[in-house]
Amino acid sequence: MRLLLYIIFLLNICFFKSQNLKSDGMKIFTYRLTYLSDSMDTNSRKQEDFDLQILGNKSCFVSNNYKFGFQNIRMMAASGQGLATATGNIMKLPKSSFRYSLYKENNNVIYYEKVYSYGLKYNEKISFNWKLTGEKKKIDIYNCSEAITNYGGRTWIAWYTDEIPISEGPYKFKGLPGMIIQLYDTKNQYNFSLIEVQLNKDYSIFYDDTFNNYKEISRKEFFESSMNLKNNYVNNIENQGITFLVKDKADIQRNINRKSNNPIELK
Repeated sequence: MRLLLYIIFLLNICFFKSQNLKSDGMKIFTYRLTYLSDSMDTNSRKQEDFDLQILGNKSCFVSNNYKFGFQNIRMMAASGQGLATATGNIMKLPKSSFRYSLYKENNNVIYYEKVYSYGLKYNEKISFNWKLTGEKKKIDIYNCSEAITNYGGRTWIAWYTDEIPISEGPYKFKGLPGMIIQLYDTKNQYNFSLIEVQLNKDYSIFYDDTFNNYKEISRKEFFESSMNLKNNYVNNIENQGITFLVKDKADIQRNINRKSNNPIELK
């Protein structure tokens, strides 16, 4: 009798989950990224959480810290806070190393990023060439299968589950017969792991009107511009009216180069 009740309980949970997955409300999958910020320093491993927001056939992938900070700065500006108060409050906000948000619909990705003080965006058509290896393992409560692909100069290993019948995943990745539960490159410099699932939320997908003013360029131009801005950081900042002591310039530029030497996409 007790076994029968337990089986009924599990069936009810599965039914509840399937109904929520089919609902029109937003689904939020939170991933924890563990990454190596400096490829030359094995002690530079850090963590940051991201939300994959899915609403209908569209999704948004964005850092929680970046989203929270962005929204709070907008609220501060709308409240008319004085400069000193607003500056103090901004300093208290969590910092993000990932100032981008990306939007997926079918095979199209729209990528927005604030590169230093410049807002840039590009469109990209992606169709990942996944190789299903047949390997299987259990991650938390999910029965997962392995798949491998190459993208952005890295080889990526994904563990996905058809128990969540949504063909999505962290960052730009999707296209598998189920949700990606874990994703990492073969050097384990970037590792995304699913840590939370929220279903049937009454939210809208994160977006800010300022994104409309971001300069649209090609993906190739984006990487060239990002590299140029990084390599000429001190000069670009000084062109905006901020000055540095001559003796500090080389150290500032060297620190920028060191902190930006391991992007998720190498090419």
